[in-house]
Amino acid sequence: MSVEPTIGQFLAGILPRLQNDTKFPSWPPDLFALSLALLKRTGAYTRVLQDWPPDRDNEDTLENRTSRIRRLGGDWRTAIRLGQKEQFNVLNEEWEALCRSFDRPLSAVRSRLLCEAVMKLVAVADEASEGVGAPEDIEEDDFFLRATRAFLIDYASACCDIDPAILRVLPRMHTPQNGLTDRSLSLYLSLCDASQVAPQWLSTPFLGHNSINLLLIPRPNEVLVSQFRDVTDSATAELPEDFGFFTYDLLGYDEDFIGRVEALYGEAKRKLGRIDGVVLPELAITDRQFRDLRSKLPTDCFLVAGVGRSADAGKRGVNEVRLGFPPLDDLAQKKHHPWKLNEAQVVQYGLGGVLTPSRDWWEYTDFTDRCLNFVSISQDIVVCALICEDLARPDPVADIVRTVGPNLVIALLMDGPQTKERWAARYATVLADDPGCSVLALTSLGMTRLSRPDSGLSRSRVAALWKDAFKGATEIELPEGHEAVAVSLSIRYREEFTADGRGDDSAAAFPILAGAHPIADPRTSRTR
Repeated sequence: MSVEPTIGQFLAGILPRLQNDTKFPSWPPDLFALSLALLKRTGAYTRVLQDWPPDRDNEDTLENRTSRIRRLGGDWRTAIRLGQKEQFNVLNEEWEALCRSFDRPLSAVRSRLLCEAVMKLVAVADEASEGVGAPEDIEEDDFFLRATRAFLIDYASACCDIDPAILRVLPRMHTPQNGLTDRSLSLYLSLCDASQVAPQWLSTPFLGHNSINLLLIPRPNEVLVSQFRDVTDSATAELPEDFGFFTYDLLGYDEDFIGRVEALYGEAKRKLGRIDGVVLPELAITDRQFRDLRSKLPTDCFLVAGVGRSADAGKRGVNEVRLGFPPLDDLAQKKHHPWKLNEAQVVQYGLGGVLTPSRDWWEYTDFTDRCLNFVSISQDIVVCALICEDLARPDPVADIVRTVGPNLVIALLMDGPQTKERWAARYATVLADDPGCSVLALTSLGMTRLSRPDSGLSRSRVAALWKDAFKGATEIELPEGHEAVAVSLSIRYREEFTADGRGDDSAAAFPILAGAHPIADPRTSRTR
């Protein structure tokens, strides 16, 4: 018969020094991790929130409680800035109540008084961490923000004393406004369990406007059946008879590729005034093309592109998203899930001549060393990128995405037309609903043209799709004669609330689609 762990045993498993040193954790993210982990493990917060705020008979209204929590969070930040964090003692009563319960079983956290104390620890630590993870302001005089920024870069966690192999604390951009989970309890910090996916957090004051202009280039314009190749016999792994391995061969180096992108960029900038980023879909370019393109684009324009290499002689291929956000070093993030081509997809894309429909075909690519990059490009906007199946498969990446709630998720696809009824729109809607991410999905015109659905029009020029928290999915279609589309995203702000009633004063930022402009190569187009 199993014995329930004690509260002390559970917390010491997170912060070992608590076995013999119960001193108050003076770093807000550390206290946040300990307290929220306890509430999450026991689910106790669901009980205490049934009757909230705690003591209405004592004029403890929601407004009064919220003001008090905010004030305490501000006092803690002030103490840290003045080098007096060890003297911050206004939470001693709640912390000591928790310490006195160390010998009690975990289920004791559900008692109202103890749960209220832990909820207060979570709330004050969260309020003390406002602004964590944002790019550095040259006029900033805040030791806490500078230190947490350094911790995030070095350890992918804002904690000071808690090992990131046990728990990580990352910034939060969106608090879910539907349902009730542990993610509903904070505005500025998020708790991430130890995971097979290693998050990385970087920040750069890249965006100086309250809008984002992106140039979407759905290349290649043509995908050939012959680019899909059976590599089952040359693969090092052995599969059952009904399965096979395939790879996708990128075409040889296109000498005009850089010139064409430069021309499209110039035309898009002429129309919109500025372009903040260029986006290319999954397996669009090679490593060399990425490096060449990155060197040609101006430093005020970021690049997010699908980079690949085919499998060869038993060596798995490469399928990754490459992110270039100057002045940061370029980032590489491998795809997390292989593409499985079943009979219906083999027929849909007309691949039966090279991949027999009687088999299920697995993408022969390297999926080791999983990571997920978050790039903070302004005080309000965090971007992350996913590759195709990573948008559709919840494990292992979705929990981290939903916990952090990045404002903009860019999904690079190798898929058919991005129409509202297809899978990408469904999964984008999930992230838009909870926690509130805006999602941009982009595939290549070559794949949309290769797709032949069983019924209905193929709509082969619908290469991108947009979904945000405010409206339904929007298809982005390129007219004939155009090779790209420039989209304008404006930033809408809305107040979000935690489950215990704390608001963020309308600081939650939502990119919304504010315009789509087809772009033609001016060197070959007769129309301007």
